[in-house]
Amino acid sequence: MRLVLKTLALVLLIAGAAFLLRPAPSGAAAPGEIALPSGDPAWRLDPLWDDGRAEYCAYEVEWARYGNRYPGRALLILVKEPWNPDLEVKADQPRPDGFEVLKLNHVRDVPTGIYTYHQMASVYLRRDSGALRKVAATSSEACGVSTADLVEGRLATRSYFDGQGDRSGSYPAGALPEDGLPALLRGFVAAAPPAELEIFPSLMMGRYADLEAAAYGVRRGEAGPVTAPAGEFEGVELRLENRDGWLAYTFETAPPHRLLAHERSDGTRYELAKCDRLAYWSMHDPGGEEWLPAAVR
Repeated sequence: MRLVLKTLALVLLIAGAAFLLRPAPSGAAAPGEIALPSGDPAWRLDPLWDDGRAEYCAYEVEWARYGNRYPGRALLILVKEPWNPDLEVKADQPRPDGFEVLKLNHVRDVPTGIYTYHQMASVYLRRDSGALRKVAATSSEACGVSTADLVEGRLATRSYFDGQGDRSGSYPAGALPEDGLPALLRGFVAAAPPAELEIFPSLMMGRYADLEAAAYGVRRGEAGPVTAPAGEFEGVELRLENRDGWLAYTFETAPPHRLLAHERSDGTRYELAKCDRLAYWSMHDPGGEEWLPAAVR
């Protein structure tokens, strides 16, 4: 009888531990996280992200600035990482009290006349629930540097522009960061999107004069065959519109729904030049750049 009771206690202990380690349900958020509309979670949970590599995509860019359209390039790098919740950074090794995130690094480099913009945003979302965990962004060029970070629901910005400077405040609940839409909208490629989404403006732009989320109506449509420098793909377009403009994202129909093209009403456009699954962090030696098509080196 004593053995039976010990066995039962062990079973209950294991079951309790399993319950504590169970992933957060889709759409849920722990304290300090931002719950977001996430649609179908299948793309996040795909075993593809467990292969030890990143989805590394390069884009030819036309960037609207100063009343002109400048050619440049963008990189969208999406990778699974273990998370250290104490420091809010990637963990060197998975931790018992940690979890997995999908990190999108959105990098854009565009020469404008005599100087070049170097811009980047890192967007971290929980793989299990799709909740927004952290955003870090920067924009630098010959005039100065602006940075922003969202941690534990608080957004801090630092700008060299008059009237902006250093500020902090609460991030609006449920708002999708524009810089992360190439990942965050993937849940609506195979599932019906909501009629409306709250979008928080880009933090890569470096100007933080109007940091207010805006409501956009959402339309989903089959894009049919989509031709890009990288080839021809079947695509689905998600179009976000309001009275001030529109954003359009065309994703590959096949999982994990890579971004094929992006346009916005100001004339900015991205077109996929090349995309592979890479251990790109090991491609830093001379010659590694040969992976990049000539137009985006």
